[in-house]
Amino acid sequence: MKPHILIDARLYGTTHTGIGRYTKNLLLALKNLPEFSHYRFTLLVYQDLLPQVKEDLGNSFSYLATDIPHYSLAEQLKLPCLLNQTKADLVHFTHFNKPLFYFGPSVITIHDLIKHFYKGRGTTTKKSYFYWPKYLAYRLLTTININSTKHIIVPSLFWKKYLSSHTHVPITVTHEAVDPNFVNHSLPVSAIGGSASGRTSYLLYTGNLYPHKNIKVVLKTLKKIPKLKLKIIAKEDLFQQRLKEKVKNMDLQKQVEFLGFLPDSKFKKVYSEALALVHPSFMEGFSLTGLEAMALNCPVISSNSSCLPEIYGPSVLYFNPHSSRQLISQIKKLQKSKNLRLKLIKLGHQQIKKYSWIDTAQKTLTVYKKILNSY
Repeated sequence: MKPHILIDARLYGTTHTGIGRYTKNLLLALKNLPEFSHYRFTLLVYQDLLPQVKEDLGNSFSYLATDIPHYSLAEQLKLPCLLNQTKADLVHFTHFNKPLFYFGPSVITIHDLIKHFYKGRGTTTKKSYFYWPKYLAYRLLTTININSTKHIIVPSLFWKKYLSSHTHVPITVTHEAVDPNFVNHSLPVSAIGGSASGRTSYLLYTGNLYPHKNIKVVLKTLKKIPKLKLKIIAKEDLFQQRLKEKVKNMDLQKQVEFLGFLPDSKFKKVYSEALALVHPSFMEGFSLTGLEAMALNCPVISSNSSCLPEIYGPSVLYFNPHSSRQLISQIKKLQKSKNLRLKLIKLGHQQIKKYSWIDTAQKTLTVYKKILNSY
């Protein structure tokens, strides 16, 4: 009988940002591996996502639909019963939220532990009397799960090094990769224009606007370069409202444009015509944002913190995230040199080739095999 592996895919798809892209692309690659047929795979998915997941993945997987929400009490109390009924030999939780009362063999993917480092009222949209109990529950859940699972998957060496000092559970790094939809939009460097018109007028920022994303350093920079604009692709939420207020207080309304949430199909033009994507974050788990920009022919100016130098290598201009002066220096270098822009685009194309979802899937399957073979 084939070993039965169940994968928690409730956070499947771009609606769930980075975790959703990871889950979707892992599954798409997994089903194309030669050894895939040696196992029986079941996906746990939300009922309303089931049609889309089936359209993407076809009949390669079996499907178990549920309405049990992630991060809920029902997840802790009801989900273990549902999982036990499947009699799966192994469960892969693609996020940290493994139920405390599920005791079967499991592997969890820890994308990051940023909440361990950045916490408090400014990091949440919730009232303090809701936030702190949930935060303490998160810390308890992650601490127990990190030490009770059979194996941990992380997206970068940075997080493996951190976790290795807190647990003896085996840890495997599976770097992520650019979504094929982005790669298909890449152009040959020879087909990309210069820097003069339209390509020195704005920086691009993509992602959420939590405090650790450090967007404030970019605003400080705009005050020093009044002809430069910033376009922000981010969903509307409390953090964006706070930033809009800050933009108003700093009198930057004419330099900052909020584009809202954009579908992948509209990314190409916005990226390719930017001077650069700016990525000022203090801490990331892997950060596909910069790699996606590289795929869309957009240079990247990135902070030199956490895992970012590991993931981006020599393909970007780095700056200290605490220093607007360094960021200004890198921006001006790029504004002055068409050749530097083209060089960074070429290096970016080379950098994204280092990562592959097939490689991610193969390493993940190797983890599954190790656990199954230990029984």
